Amino acid sequence: SRRWARAGHRVTVLTGVPNYNYRADSDSDADMDGAATDADGVAVTRTWLWGVGDRRRRNRFLSYSSFCASSALRGLAAGKPDVIFASSPPLTVGVAGWWLGLVKRRPFVLDARDLWPESLTDLGAARADSRLAKTLERVASILYKSAARVVVTSDATKAALIRSGKVGADKLATVANGVETDSFAPAGASASDERRALGMDDVFTVSFIGTIGMAHDMDAVLSAAARLGGESAAAGRAKFAFVGEGPAKARAMEAAKRMNLANVEFMPAVPRERVPRLIAASDVCIVSLKKAAVNAEIIPVRLLEFMACGKPTVAAASGETARLLAESGAGAAVPQGDGAAMAAAIRALMDDPARRERMGANGRRFILERYTRERTAADCLALLEDCVRESAKGRG
Repeated sequence: SRRWARAGHRVTVLTGVPNYNYRADSDSDADMDGAATDADGVAVTRTWLWGVGDRRRRNRFLSYSSFCASSALRGLAAGKPDVIFASSPPLTVGVAGWWLGLVKRRPFVLDARDLWPESLTDLGAARADSRLAKTLERVASILYKSAARVVVTSDATKAALIRSGKVGADKLATVANGVETDSFAPAGASASDERRALGMDDVFTVSFIGTIGMAHDMDAVLSAAARLGGESAAAGRAKFAFVGEGPAKARAMEAAKRMNLANVEFMPAVPRERVPRLIAASDVCIVSLKKAAVNAEIIPVRLLEFMACGKPTVAAASGETARLLAESGAGAAVPQGDGAAMAAAIRALMDDPARRERMGANGRRFILERYTRERTAADCLALLEDCVRESAKGRG
């Protein structure tokens, strides 16, 4: 949105008040809903929603539905844009975007970063025949049919939607995730400072940084930590740092305690600007995805950020993530759910600093060539401009 504004477009972001894992630096950051303009010229309109600090299903439903209602109402007063871009999840954001497009008679573009109900059913969070799954499928179907375009982040997801018959190929577009390569970059002295702050000056640091959610296989990572921590050659050298929050964190912490893992540390979420320094302070970064069809179709944003910072990644993943690592030479993919294979891949990198350096350089180069925010913002803007032109012809 900031890049679009810098290009001369008027951009309004309609969002909720900060509430998810939010740590305000001052009382005035965001206690009230309202409108403001940021330093890059983006108009930001904040509206009320039920906070999601409690991740129980009932409270998530209240959060998602309250934002859908309040944003649909607040959006009525936000003027008449040329195009409405609604980014999901949750799916209710798409509902608000669809409604505003209908009322304002403007094209609505659905940015589908997760597929519904597949994101729940494939991961075992809901049965395919449950009322929740059927409701989500009906809502998604309405949004797919109503949208001028449906944007996904990978060609694999695009192909899956075409195979399902839910969206026609002419309506689908792929806009990959991108990275702010100025912020996410190899670091020097600041990385050393972070290692000291983490108490990891003299240990090999393996980091899992980001949301700890239901899509992630934490058991495999803890199994790898147990294998490395128990080896005499690696004992005292390999430490696993988990940085972030999420619905699976409490269970992972309980499992680590039960396994008596002395080489594992859990840290709370940190401000966004600190994340690149934490990545740069790591020796190896970890991605661990559960074996599910939806996970085979995605490329996690965190992987791209690890690569941009020049850090090798060991990923328990298949599909798009494994393909990207093989193509870029930025890390190693291992079978999902296999803690022994993950430990072996990490051990090999522990013993080969030159290989780690090569992988890091490969990853940084690959991101600069294909996944910069400049490129992905331009790709998405071109798609939105096409929608506006087609809409204008239709009205004419």
